[in-house]
Amino acid sequence: MVPARRFLTLLTLLLSPTLASADKVAKPSGEEVLRLIDERMAFQSDYKGTVRLRELRKDGTENLMELEVYRRDSSRDLLIYITKPRHLAGGGYLRMGRNLWEYEASTGQWQRTTQRGNIVNTVSCEEDFDRSRLAESYDVKDEGEEVVSGTSFRKLHLTSKDGAQVSYVQLRIWVDPAFNIVKRIGYAPSGRVLRTDVIRSYQPMKDPLAGKVVFPYKEVLEIEEASGSQFTVRYDDVTLKALNPNMFTKTWLEGRVR
Repeated sequence: MVPARRFLTLLTLLLSPTLASADKVAKPSGEEVLRLIDERMAFQSDYKGTVRLRELRKDGTENLMELEVYRRDSSRDLLIYITKPRHLAGGGYLRMGRNLWEYEASTGQWQRTTQRGNIVNTVSCEEDFDRSRLAESYDVKDEGEEVVSGTSFRKLHLTSKDGAQVSYVQLRIWVDPAFNIVKRIGYAPSGRVLRTDVIRSYQPMKDPLAGKVVFPYKEVLEIEEASGSQFTVRYDDVTLKALNPNMFTKTWLEGRVR
């Protein structure tokens, strides 16, 4: 019995470093989590989709909006074309490089804007339609884990890096074991909550150029803290394929109105 007990003790001592090492490997750092999130949502192919926004205000008023979104991540180009409501239809946004331009169809005028949020006068922001660049734009602090209904979620606090063009200088995100963001809170520099998001679903699909499965959003609930308005945002009719090389131009967007 004594030799057997000694053997078990020795075996435990030998395995302890291995088990500890495995635990470290199984739990990536906060920076690694951000990179994994970005990779899962990144495309090599061009992106086209229809975004439908349903706004429900505290007084019960409901507004519906519809946008066409086009992306070319290889050159950071982004085009948002408004199709509904009628009084805004034909307008949109065009990002070329790091410059974001807003187009008003009723006047035919372009205006360069530094406002990355409040797209189409809503709580939605530029990042909602763009490639995920969390690792590039934010420093991260690990706040441990929260367990909800038996599932552990990583909780990370993000602070924007110097020079980063972001809508929220602070974010707090909850990440599931598959590296999907399930909840996100955007803060003002003062720490005041501006917007809370619940990511209800993703839509896995094959990226033809990358040859891998990617995970763009399918439905997100956005809640504006100040007004209490809720926006249900659906990303429909998503396709990943080559777009017209001349699409990301002012001329192309203006031509849609004529």
